[in-house]
Amino acid sequence: QRRVHGEQVFKKPLIVTNYPAEIKSFYMKQSSDGRTVEAMDILVPNIGEIIGGSAREDDFAKLEALSAKKGISTDGLWWYMDLRKFGSAPHSGFGLGFERLLMLVTGITNVRDVIPFPRYPGNAVY
Repeated sequence: QRRVHGEQVFKKPLIVTNYPAEIKSFYMKQSSDGRTVEAMDILVPNIGEIIGGSAREDDFAKLEALSAKKGISTDGLWWYMDLRKFGSAPHSGFGLGFERLLMLVTGITNVRDVIPFPRYPGNAVY
């Protein structure tokens, strides 16, 4: 649905903010309305999401409650939880899809044609 809006309705890059909390990760900071998270994506027609980012929950108690609400065990995430257990500063994170940026810059329409290090079965050491 996000992609349809960018490609068919606006026909230009689109910034989407305030995603519904139930479809996003537990570590994303909830907005004051309690229904959405402080997140954003930049969507480009014919490419999709090129940049995505969100504020991270820095309150340990809220983070514990959100993970429990979503049914996510934090046993394997002890290191992440410890980063917030003794206090954390408000912070955010984002990511830029390098291959999608190359698609935007070059005009190449298939992501497989811009991957600098192609991945295929049996190629990875691990």
